[in-house]
Amino acid sequence: MTTSVSEPAAPAEPKRGRLGLVIIGIVCAVAAGGFGFIAAHVGQTPGIDAQLITYDARPGSIEVNFSIAKPKGDVVHCTLTAFDENMTTIAKKDVTAPAGTSKAGLSETLPTPGKATSAQLQDCRKA
Repeated sequence: MTTSVSEPAAPAEPKRGRLGLVIIGIVCAVAAGGFGFIAAHVGQTPGIDAQLITYDARPGSIEVNFSIAKPKGDVVHCTLTAFDENMTTIAKKDVTAPAGTSKAGLSETLPTPGKATSAQLQDCRKA
């Protein structure tokens, strides 16, 4: 009578579950999205969205068109700043969006000592 002896089986390699990798991917995507949202809104006052639309620089002045979205009953103050080619501030003006509207489209002209090359709308806050 002959008996056959089978060879011992090689140790099985552990299989990585795709479910674990999918969960890690989802967690990373949610974390990246949350970080992006926070980075986009850092330094802003909640409930106030101020955007510079256009500016037209001429020698001696710069005309700035901008909009401010805010709660209807709030008065909002912002600062317009004009810069020269070296990004040096050459003019500043405080502007106000009055109460009674939730979105205001505004235009202001800032006198400048020379030719401005850019403008910025900043530091918007509730009065």
